[in-house]
Amino acid sequence: MTQRPLGSFVAILAIGLAFTGVLHGAPVIWDGPSITFVKDAFSDWTQLENQDRLTDLVWITRADDKGIFNAKVELGFTHSVSPSGTEWASGTTAQFASLTYQPWETWARSVGNPPATPGKNAVLHLIAEDIYLDVKFTSWGGPGGGGAFTYIRSTDPVPEPGSLTMLCLGGLAASIRRRR
Repeated sequence: MTQRPLGSFVAILAIGLAFTGVLHGAPVIWDGPSITFVKDAFSDWTQLENQDRLTDLVWITRADDKGIFNAKVELGFTHSVSPSGTEWASGTTAQFASLTYQPWETWARSVGNPPATPGKNAVLHLIAEDIYLDVKFTSWGGPGGGGAFTYIRSTDPVPEPGSLTMLCLGGLAASIRRRR
């Protein structure tokens, strides 16, 4: 009984990943079920429950005043920069490729100002991961409001068994059959 090297399975997997765009860095659209994130007034922004940890690189929160920031890499809001690693546009992910992206503060001012953001559709681009998601602020605590804000956002979709999964399972099954 001869064993095939794992190399052929790895080659099949690499071809599958390249075919599906994973290796080519294709943009990822989060169009899974919506969730609501709430940061209550005067809550401790350093605590996990007061940060929307979108990915390992982006954790959206707000201190007791000013704008939102990325708690993973920032200790507070910085004008024209925060939240670091993100850019924002008016619209929805259905039009993500044709939108004009800008820092959050610039986007918020384009719709009025941060207290005017509730009810406005936005697309949040997580730059390093090339992820796009829909965001709609539903509340914004103004001056003296203790940094409260709420938004609804899309999530990473639950992956359905697709061609890559089927390709991997087929390669694994073929490998097992050859070992018998």
